[in-house]
Amino acid sequence: MTELLTGLFATYGLGGMAITIAAAQFGVPLPTSILLMTVGALSAAAEFSPAQAFLWGLGGAVAGDQAGYFVGRFLANPVDRLAARSKPISAGLAAAREFSSKWGRASVFLSRWLVSPVGPWLNLTSGATHLAWPTFTVWGVSGEVIWVAKYMALGYAFSAYISGIADILANAGWALAAIAATGFLGWQLWKRLPARA
Repeated sequence: MTELLTGLFATYGLGGMAITIAAAQFGVPLPTSILLMTVGALSAAAEFSPAQAFLWGLGGAVAGDQAGYFVGRFLANPVDRLAARSKPISAGLAAAREFSSKWGRASVFLSRWLVSPVGPWLNLTSGATHLAWPTFTVWGVSGEVIWVAKYMALGYAFSAYISGIADILANAGWALAAIAATGFLGWQLWKRLPARA
């Protein structure tokens, strides 16, 4: 997958990076943190302007968020019907709703950079629950600024060690996802045990 992304980036440059990030923010599982670090490392090597790379990355992230929001807003019923037939989609939407109910509007901001796996699902639920579009956009853009800047800066600062850092982050991401899934399933099991007793 990483080779495919680097090939897309090599062929289409920053526009290819923006499209990839938009697809990931819409919900396609792609290793965008690695892509952003690679772009940061190439910026350090003076391949292109860091500011230009940042703006392309931010534009892609915001475009993906907006697409998810409007799909949720105008296609909420089909999404709910799809979720009823798919356990992963249902679990993702349930996690997003729970996170949103706990953190309110700030959940949009936090899901951009702190708990990124929830982000695409939260885009859908924000649209479906008719969270005001300006509110969603302001919180979303604010969070994406941090996310894009964080990974590009990491790639820029540690450009000589980028491949090792990418491996560590990929493994850590899978570990965190496994921990989150285990916690969610354990919580669901815990809720059902007293009812059966």
